[in-house]
Amino acid sequence: MEAAHAGLSGARKRVLVADDDGDVCALLVAVLEPICDLTIVHDAETALRYLEADERYDAIVSDFMLPGITGVELVERIRGTESQSRVPILMISGHGALGIGKEATAAGADAFLDKPFTLAQLRNAVSALLGRSRSFA
Repeated sequence: MEAAHAGLSGARKRVLVADDDGDVCALLVAVLEPICDLTIVHDAETALRYLEADERYDAIVSDFMLPGITGVELVERIRGTESQSRVPILMISGHGALGIGKEATAAGADAFLDKPFTLAQLRNAVSALLGRSRSFA
């Protein structure tokens, strides 16, 4: 499984990011690395493999448009698992005008950000999710 890990101190909250856009991933790392440890994957199938391997995360950030299964399908699968069903999820998308936000929250996403979003909006959304998460260790 290929993934980029940023910041590996054990006491910090852990966030799994699923996004296939390298520029967005770089932005996410730059903004979120100061507040949490990140695992970056580029498709939903890899995200599911990490979760199935009993990797524990305090929050998940997923793009709507992913290769293979969509971000909404990823959210539905996560919500269908016993061990990960309560992990807070933020969905991001550049297609919010198409009703993606409603679809994402109906599938079980806790929050939605439409691109382009500000760095403060991203940081605040993830901080809010991390504040709601609880340790699953």
